Amino acid sequence: MERNRRIEFIFAILISIAAFAYVFSLALQSPGLEGGMDSYNHYIIARYAWVHPAELLLDQWGKPVYNIIASPFAQFGLMGVVTLNLISWIGCAWLMLFTAFRIGFRFALPAFVFTLGSPIFFDNLISGLTEPLCALILSVCIFLFASKKWSAAAILAGFLPYARSEGFVIMAVFGFYLLFILRNYKAFALLLAGSVIMNCIGWIVESEPFWIFTSNPYIIVQTKKLNLCGSGPLWHYAASLRYTMGKIPLLLFLIGTGLILFQTFRKHSDRTIQFWFYPVLGSYVLYFAVHSAIWYLGVMGSCGYERVLVVIAPLAALIMAYCVELITRWIGNILPPSSVTHRKLIFALLCLPLLYVPVRIYGHKYPIDISAEQKEFVRVAAWYKQQDLQDRMHYFLYPYLNILLDIDPRDTDHFIQLWSFDFDYAPLGSIVIWDGHFGPNECQLPLQELEEHPDFRRIASFIPEKPFKTLNDHDFEVHVFERVGDQQLKK
Repeated sequence: MERNRRIEFIFAILISIAAFAYVFSLALQSPGLEGGMDSYNHYIIARYAWVHPAELLLDQWGKPVYNIIASPFAQFGLMGVVTLNLISWIGCAWLMLFTAFRIGFRFALPAFVFTLGSPIFFDNLISGLTEPLCALILSVCIFLFASKKWSAAAILAGFLPYARSEGFVIMAVFGFYLLFILRNYKAFALLLAGSVIMNCIGWIVESEPFWIFTSNPYIIVQTKKLNLCGSGPLWHYAASLRYTMGKIPLLLFLIGTGLILFQTFRKHSDRTIQFWFYPVLGSYVLYFAVHSAIWYLGVMGSCGYERVLVVIAPLAALIMAYCVELITRWIGNILPPSSVTHRKLIFALLCLPLLYVPVRIYGHKYPIDISAEQKEFVRVAAWYKQQDLQDRMHYFLYPYLNILLDIDPRDTDHFIQLWSFDFDYAPLGSIVIWDGHFGPNECQLPLQELEEHPDFRRIASFIPEKPFKTLNDHDFEVHVFERVGDQQLKK
């Protein structure tokens, strides 16, 4: 057994080095990022968090845990936050390997391989998204649960909602497990410590006694009934599983899920089975169900992004590994452990995700280019640098322009986000950069209002040579306006 463990360990080290180098090289070749403007926004918040700590470290859209951990990486530019994602990805794989060791798998390597070879994980690495880091924190929690370190797992899990808001969903599963299954009241109390600590800090810094709720952007969106992305079918995420997991891993996942349910039905009081049913399968199912429901209902700012499944990809990998473990045990009972057939089967199961995922995704995606919208903003930035507008007040929302022009998002003497724009208070000479993505959607500012306002004149327009549509079927264009009159300006 020790010899097999050493072989698995060496294999995992070699694959980790190769995987990191491969994706890092793809990132160096990629002008753009996955995740759209969300990636750039997360990067900007993390980059400037040390300049404006009180405002940005606790920013709940950026996610406080992500802002804190990503901030040193962001000082090295976009490649810094991509590197954090790669560390999170490989860290998740190792934690699933150690979890499989801890549970007593004879063959733990599939847990590592299925995590590393997760299509949805691999697809979102070259980004500034928060999902990979949240997946890492969840993976640490699962390892701690497998190690029966209930208090440590509970304390860490209490901070999950501040890495991703859906952490509250996973907390609910962990809370049920600790309170009603393990009856560990101390650990259950510690699970709440993260929210108490974060709310107290938010209260002190932002003077919001219920900071958790009043500063949560998704709750704000819901209370204002801003449904920007619409809704979709209830089975949206279920239908995506063959792509987000891969067909063969999905089959293993479904078989593994069935085996866990069967074992739970047979011996529900067994602690190992309870671990599989509650923290592992329970977290996956409830997280998946909640995202399916909010997209179907069109609530909480959901846009139906498949990337949210990155967070629970390690759980899926562990369930697949459980299936492989049982299959190999059954085969091992029929064939001798040294059997060539046995080894070939295991080797094939391991190689499929490692080979299939990069080949499939590389062919249509890498290197990642900047989007058609970003290309228009490259033109905007080139035009802007030829003007003498640096000392004006600027209103816009497109985060990529902050990067192109190196504009501090909290320099309120020169920059205010467009959704806070007000005709009555925008100073004389201020510049409004309106785009067809954010202008009519998040900012609720139709182009016509700017065109018809007597105090504003258009000074530049950027219209793509090949027209294309953006969010909610709007034509994507960029128009720059200057305030030239003060007839309706409040002094």
